[in-house]
Amino acid sequence: MALPIPARSGRFGVRGARRPPVWRKRALRVLLYVAVGLILLWTLAPFLWLFLSSIFPYKELIAPRASHWWPTQPTFANYLALFQRQEQTGELFLFALRNSTVVAGSVTLVCLFFGTLGAYALARLPVSHKNAWVLSLLVIRMLPTIALVIPFFVIVSLIDYRFLGWGLEFHLFDTKLNLVILYTTFIIGFVIWIMRGYFLAVPPDLEEAARIDGCTRMQSLWRVILPLSAPGLVATGILAFLLAWDEFLLALVFTRSTNAMTLPLFIAQLGSQYVTRYDQIATAGVLASLPPVLLAMAFQRFIVSGLTMGSTKG
Repeated sequence: MALPIPARSGRFGVRGARRPPVWRKRALRVLLYVAVGLILLWTLAPFLWLFLSSIFPYKELIAPRASHWWPTQPTFANYLALFQRQEQTGELFLFALRNSTVVAGSVTLVCLFFGTLGAYALARLPVSHKNAWVLSLLVIRMLPTIALVIPFFVIVSLIDYRFLGWGLEFHLFDTKLNLVILYTTFIIGFVIWIMRGYFLAVPPDLEEAARIDGCTRMQSLWRVILPLSAPGLVATGILAFLLAWDEFLLALVFTRSTNAMTLPLFIAQLGSQYVTRYDQIATAGVLASLPPVLLAMAFQRFIVSGLTMGSTKG
């Protein structure tokens, strides 16, 4: 009795194996393209409508019977008005833009510096109860901001009262320094948690080789670990910048003047009890969204590689 001859394996699999028909592959590809298009439409449609609202004339925008999606007479006067320091709205916008840039940039630098050191300690040093520390950082990040507003307000008011009682002119309320401190308390835990995953993805043998060559621990961190974690640093820095740039509730509670007014607070104050300038709100929204979008486009390669790298361990 002759034995059955086994099927021979070819380059594309076992010979004689049934392949899916071509029409099924094409149908799946079409469905994939349709799904991607719907996701892009869902993501970009609000921003597109925001831009269109910014170039609508005000009377045409608030007209009750307006049924067209494109303005009949598009205008960029709102963009020019926001950069005119002679006008009150333009002056407030420039103050808010400066404050948001200073606050978000300072928070990003502070969180990256101290967060990187804390993440390295939790990843490499023999710290007791590491998992408890990491879990506590996540718990702090998950707390709603409104739950900590009253304790923060009491602490800031107490600090101002104590320094004024000593005869020193020091005010923490309604200052950019206060916003930097408050934003950092919420964001630094997120930075430590993310950067710890990046450092765990770096092989410890590289650091041990640097230590054998005579580097100290800080030198090995600076010359070996950080260059290998550059994509993670860039991605984490952009995420921290976005969190600080978009913060609204803390700026609303701890700001009273243009000294510390940020862009989200400025946009909220464009509407009043009597008149709501929807065209100016849309224009300020477009301008406020440009820095995060430009940062994400400029460092897109680092963001993708950084996120995929940090998801391997941690």
